[in-house]
Amino acid sequence: MPPSVAPPYAGGLAPFTPTADAPWDARRVRHLLRRTGVHAPLAEVARLLALAPAQAAASIVDAAVNAAPVPVPSYATLFRPPATATQAEIDAYNTANGVAFRSEQDGVFDEALAVRAPGTGLRERLALALHGAVPTNYNGYSQRAHRLVRYWAVLRAGAFGSYRTLIRDVGLTPAMLVYLNGNLNRSGSPNENYARELLELFTTGTEGPGGVPTYTQTDVAQLARCLTGWTVVDASNDGVFVPSRFDAGAKTVFGRTGAFDYDQAVALIFTERSAAVAHRLAGVLYRALVAGEPNAQVRAEMAALLLANDFRTEPVVRALLASQHFFSAGALGARLRAPIDVMLGTLATTGYSDPRPYYPTIRARCVEGGFDLFRPVDVSGWPGGRLWLDTGRMPLRWLATDALWARKREAQALALSMPDP
Repeated sequence: MPPSVAPPYAGGLAPFTPTADAPWDARRVRHLLRRTGVHAPLAEVARLLALAPAQAAASIVDAAVNAAPVPVPSYATLFRPPATATQAEIDAYNTANGVAFRSEQDGVFDEALAVRAPGTGLRERLALALHGAVPTNYNGYSQRAHRLVRYWAVLRAGAFGSYRTLIRDVGLTPAMLVYLNGNLNRSGSPNENYARELLELFTTGTEGPGGVPTYTQTDVAQLARCLTGWTVVDASNDGVFVPSRFDAGAKTVFGRTGAFDYDQAVALIFTERSAAVAHRLAGVLYRALVAGEPNAQVRAEMAALLLANDFRTEPVVRALLASQHFFSAGALGARLRAPIDVMLGTLATTGYSDPRPYYPTIRARCVEGGFDLFRPVDVSGWPGGRLWLDTGRMPLRWLATDALWARKREAQALALSMPDP
């Protein structure tokens, strides 16, 4: 399969100005809505079309930034035991409340992808992109629902916030500590698994924007020592620091020497390798909102904006969604949707009032298409892009959407709601 082609520069992050050749029309409004959610409702198209492009984009970002937090599901509220509680009492409480195990089919789509609530579409899309960029695997931490919910809450909080803060927080979630063996990393017996992925996949990448290597094996080994001391207990939704497990000796990372701890190590990555981190994060945001292959110039502009805003994603997302590049002809239809976008978008477009009964079907069809939510292919997430459209998966996409449509009983009502039925 040929590689994806990056869209032309077309003005980059300069604000979009409609012209006769590139008008502010329904096609571009639908493009904006589909990139920031899963579908383009007719009423929303009409509302945004009445606004200027910059106002339309800003209204979507504002709604997502100000959206109310999604309530923590009752089954994932961990028991906070008194000091006198025995482990047996803790286990009995958690088991009775469904904390120990909970399958995605029992509602994880509803809890983790609340795209139907006003304003949440863009936030959930960015959280999903961050899940692919900084992934864990639900099987990897014994399918404990409270760990999944805590991990997803960190991604939601980081959707428009500081990537520096997100990286700091996500590494201390039990989901990540268990998945990449951070809970086994201790003084005298360092485990390099999380340190390696933190650099290679989550922050700097193996090479920076100029192709220069960003770290060495020595940096990985020394960074692992900085990250010691943290472990997991089921009585807490966060990692627990145990001083006796921490390596308090001097370490040398990126040529800097000190008795660095976890927080100081994260700070080192974002100060000593800031350009590489910004380049990598810009690619994540671009792929989520524009196309599978980033335009190099636009990516560089996004990275510069990240650096200017201390790695906060909100200013970059605002600029990108209102830009010449985003609304250019080369960007329209350039992003190949993941199976989950296709399935949820089909449900939303065809007007299902309550999609929850279809979640088991959606999940099964997504897995067939190569996307198993909270179970990525590996620690690098999902390759995506054109790989969603190989000769096996493309027919499955058609069959999956056909199956959902065949179960739609309000087809006549939907047809009559069209502008020209």
